[in-house]
Amino acid sequence: MNRHTRQRTWIRFYPLLLLGLGLGCATVEAPSGGPEDKTPPAIVAMFPDSGSRALPETRNLVFVFSEKMETVPAERFLVLYPAVPVQKTKWHGHREVEVILSEPLPPDTVVVVEIRPGLIDAHRVASVTGRRYPLATAVDFPAGELTGQLVYKDQPLIQGVVELYDVPPDTLEYFRQPILRRAQTDSLGVYRFAWLPVPGGPWLLRAFADANKDLRPGENEAQRLLPGQFALVDSAPRYQVGFVTLFDPKTPGRLVGDLVGLAPWPGQVLGWAMAITEEDTGWVAAPAPAVVPGTQPLARDTMATIAEVTPGLNRLVFFVDADGDSMLSALPAAGDSDSVLWYLEPHTMLDSLSVEPGLDSAFPTPRFPATLKPWREGLPDPPVSAPRRPEG
Repeated sequence: MNRHTRQRTWIRFYPLLLLGLGLGCATVEAPSGGPEDKTPPAIVAMFPDSGSRALPETRNLVFVFSEKMETVPAERFLVLYPAVPVQKTKWHGHREVEVILSEPLPPDTVVVVEIRPGLIDAHRVASVTGRRYPLATAVDFPAGELTGQLVYKDQPLIQGVVELYDVPPDTLEYFRQPILRRAQTDSLGVYRFAWLPVPGGPWLLRAFADANKDLRPGENEAQRLLPGQFALVDSAPRYQVGFVTLFDPKTPGRLVGDLVGLAPWPGQVLGWAMAITEEDTGWVAAPAPAVVPGTQPLARDTMATIAEVTPGLNRLVFFVDADGDSMLSALPAAGDSDSVLWYLEPHTMLDSLSVEPGLDSAFPTPRFPATLKPWREGLPDPPVSAPRRPEG
């Protein structure tokens, strides 16, 4: 009898051993009138065992639970990294499940087995936390490791989720790729990716607050792509990412950029951000009847900042407030006869700027026009003394 056969036989008898010794994790059937069983189910044994290495061809995985379970397909609770499809799920009673894979575990590879939270036992009690453990068809486990800590609402984020991705080509969004690994944060907000190859990467990390415990980022859950790319080298096989803060999806962000020397027109530069919605029809420059909400003064000699910007896609409008009314206006300029020409104040626009919740997002350098744009629609009566158009 080889080592794996012995392990398989031991697993078959492990639940009986627990019951015989009175070590069961929960009472399966409470006596009439007894206390309600509220203990979440847990995995008490598995085959191959956690940390097994140099595995031969392996197509069967077995899990033993602490109590009777709902007999659901393995696709409901099992994920393998790298992915291997499930061919069949066989429950042996209500405590032991055998998962038959459609192909063997890939050779010379570390496979991370993930048991999702939310497994329901016979008393309708769900498991609260998931579990991840490694198997190796290689002779050993690599020593690479990425660790970090998540903060949310000034507190450590508990049971937050972090996903590991390859850096994609320019033609593909990173989250369209398979997830390489997934980790959850502990009571201190700390997450850990172990058994990573060295050298390895570069990788991207996406984090989110998994409020509904489904291991997927929801529209209303705090989430972000962690700044930078991460790689491991032989001289530094362990990397500490550090603290990263997550913000609620509706938390305003800021747009930050440089206006130094770009506006040849005298006067205060003002700007505002406009959220781009599905019904958006664009923006056309015209005299404003009132100050646009969110209009803010922008520094010309330091970094310019637009605060309180709605997360998502935005456009940013800049103009030089030549008449000091805080609105994009049409200004008269003296003509060469009795007529008066009108010009819009110098203005420009940046479109489709992405703003992250709670974060600073950079905008590219805007270019103001060298000449003014005439305005002929709905001309107001000319003033008694009309200022001259700035030289341009």
